[in-house]
Amino acid sequence: MAAEFTGQPPTSAGDNAAGDTAARALDVRLEIEEAPMVAFHIKVGVMIALILFFDGYDLYNAAYIVHYVTGPWGLSPSKIGLMLSSGLAGFALGSAVSGLFGDRFGRRKVLLFGCWASGCMSLAIAVGASGLVSFIAMRVVMGLALGLLMPQAVTFINEIAPKRLSNVFTICFFSIGWLGGASSAGLIAARLTPMYGWQSLYYVGGIALAFALVLQLLLPESVHFLASRARWPEVKALMIKIRPDRVRVYQTAQFTFANGGANAGSIGELLSSQYRSKTLSFWAAGALSLFASYGLSGWLPTILLARGENLSTSFAYGSLLSATSVVGGLIGGWFADRAGDRRRVLWVSWILGATAIAILALAANSSITFIGIVTAGAFVIGPQLVLNNLVASTYPTEIRSTGVGVFLGLARFGAMLGPAVAGVLQQWSGGPGIMFVVIGAALLLAATLLFLAAPAKKAMAASFVH
Repeated sequence: MAAEFTGQPPTSAGDNAAGDTAARALDVRLEIEEAPMVAFHIKVGVMIALILFFDGYDLYNAAYIVHYVTGPWGLSPSKIGLMLSSGLAGFALGSAVSGLFGDRFGRRKVLLFGCWASGCMSLAIAVGASGLVSFIAMRVVMGLALGLLMPQAVTFINEIAPKRLSNVFTICFFSIGWLGGASSAGLIAARLTPMYGWQSLYYVGGIALAFALVLQLLLPESVHFLASRARWPEVKALMIKIRPDRVRVYQTAQFTFANGGANAGSIGELLSSQYRSKTLSFWAAGALSLFASYGLSGWLPTILLARGENLSTSFAYGSLLSATSVVGGLIGGWFADRAGDRRRVLWVSWILGATAIAILALAANSSITFIGIVTAGAFVIGPQLVLNNLVASTYPTEIRSTGVGVFLGLARFGAMLGPAVAGVLQQWSGGPGIMFVVIGAALLLAATLLFLAAPAKKAMAASFVH
């Protein structure tokens, strides 16, 4: 039987006021899940998308300065690899610790700190990076700041999404933001760096500081987090914005919030008997998914060039891969909302992704290559967006941010290994064939692990009442 905590003095069992209070008690989660889409959702979605835009932009812009610093800094291919990996390493570590802070101190505080810190580090690199060592040192710190953002953004947007649109809503703003920022890095580099040098990329990243000031004024805290801390006046104020159709009801209602029974920010809870099988399958599937995604996207232009495509066409195919990943994520999200089962959508998507890899491995002409790339973008890279939402929806509020953060941090190690392992395999075998086999196998293994994961046991919930 659930325990209840009340924000009011106790009343006797026969008290009419107590009966009225019970009748007016409203579950915060249910109210959010059943809410219609309103301006508040769009406003918060846009802010989250802009946070992710700078996150994606800053993470990828290092690739576009290699041409300018290789000679002056005396970089060998191995040093270039170290330079490019430094941001991902910091990002992985930042993601892993982000959730611990988010579940203890709130989503808003961590998002704001990440925005301020990444903006400051972008300007620091523009002004102070004079060689490989100084660049890597500052890039690692910047990666740590950037790593704070994505877990909190994924958690936050999942906690305000209406249930019937949760996947499409979260994937839409995630895609517009993070993938938009990643794609914009190349466009901005092409326009600015020839005239103003590679530092201009990082001056643009410094614009995040102005945005951080706007967020400081406008970004609310997650209602789930506020309710888990019994901050009821703030909960009521935000619920009125989320459900303006129920303003009159909320003026006199009391709110309840089921406590998942977990210690806030506890990594140990992720590995408890209640969540262990799912947690381990998420960690492995996330690493395998990003291993396949980054291994494919990192080497695809080079492989196509070796097959006889010209430079502009091979780069265009790389952009097509990113663009179709958004389409694939939205398609997967739509089916997940309709079916109410993200796991089945992921199984089917990864099986189709492995099929796409086989098509690319055997492609003998441009038409088949085009089909393979479109399918691979949709079903190799796109499913990661659905997987993020599955992870966020699995854990209770008290450990949700921690669960997402550790998951994304460990998955990034798969991302770092993808291009490196793909290169070693090609060097060893003399061609990309074995690379395609390993990437396809990684997707099938990810689908298998998710299929075998036991469903999480339902938590014994304690209800907070106000």
